Amino acid sequence: MDLGCVWLLNGDVKFLAVAERKVVNGSQSSCRPNTLARNLFDFPRSHRLTKKVDLETVRRIGKRMQTEHLEARASASLLLHPRVGIVVPKYKKNIVDRNLVKRRLRELARMHLLPALGSIDLLLRAKPAAYDSSFAELASEVESVAKWAPGVVSAQ
Repeated sequence: MDLGCVWLLNGDVKFLAVAERKVVNGSQSSCRPNTLARNLFDFPRSHRLTKKVDLETVRRIGKRMQTEHLEARASASLLLHPRVGIVVPKYKKNIVDRNLVKRRLRELARMHLLPALGSIDLLLRAKPAAYDSSFAELASEVESVAKWAPGVVSAQ
């Protein structure tokens, strides 16, 4: 295979559809764009609690705070930056509702928690009431968690 073509057994050449499209169209959409610079408004993987061991550690030893829609647990971290884990149990809801709550909490963590926390591991767990709450209600609870967490961890 060379330059988007395949040599068949009978000696004919068959061009690949992708290569033809690039040549015929000349459009930029048929090519993968270059990777852009890191977005300053993202929630980088290094700031997420993703491993089961880390989530269990924070759940087990972290200090707990409960609100109407959320349960938060905070513990000190050895890293120099905060990490946030988000857990949204099913509670007999469908995946669309669950993903909506996850996206809301992820955005709120990015906006309110990451700038406010020091080197803290924080685990947010949605309660059943979070499915019926608005973005503003969740935002006020996440802001209260952002004020609570640094004081709890510094007292440990």
